[in-house]
Amino acid sequence: MREITLIIDDLRGKIVVEDSQDLSVAAIEQLGENFGLPQNIACARPLEIIETYIGFSETPATDVNVRIAGYYHNSLTEGPGRRSSVLFQYCPLKCKGCYVPELHNKNSGALISVKKLAGLLLAPNHTRDGVTILGGEPFAQADGLLDLVQELRNNGCPHIVCYCGYTLEALREKAAKQTAVSRVLDEIDILIDGAYIESLASSAGLWTGSGNQRVIDMNRTRANNKIVLYS
Repeated sequence: MREITLIIDDLRGKIVVEDSQDLSVAAIEQLGENFGLPQNIACARPLEIIETYIGFSETPATDVNVRIAGYYHNSLTEGPGRRSSVLFQYCPLKCKGCYVPELHNKNSGALISVKKLAGLLLAPNHTRDGVTILGGEPFAQADGLLDLVQELRNNGCPHIVCYCGYTLEALREKAAKQTAVSRVLDEIDILIDGAYIESLASSAGLWTGSGNQRVIDMNRTRANNKIVLYS
């Protein structure tokens, strides 16, 4: 018998059904009868994605900027607890079957200062257990990513998850030439690594898009000097 994962968001009065694309029409109709009309959302993200706008680019030249497609609050499927999340724009990997091909383009989205973005992600009118950074490919903007992680920490962010299409092993190779990559790996709490592989989508696990991706506990990995998966 197929299992159906229901995530109950008691704060917002919503129910998220994971992997609904693999359910039969009859099962989806039954869920609709019990819980109301469904709305499809990619990767179970909230519907209220706050998109960038041209005003984001009007930041002082001295500020560090990152290019993003948008951000949102109240995500329940991108790390432990309730998350505020940001979508970095641009991905050089362009995985086949990617859910968000609109994030591949290097020139789309808009620039925003790291300080302003951190303030938006940590807005006090939203409840969160931490911040999740995804894309796109966050490590394609390694310097800006490091500044954002540090700004979040400096403003009291207790937990940071970062998605990456490269494996941790590949990132460590990059870190030998890019100090920012090494410093990000030293700061974040969880790394979800690996390219999206369309043929492995049905074997995806916790917070991942395909079965090859790993949820790595970076705190325990650093302490044990070996890769330790989150549990």
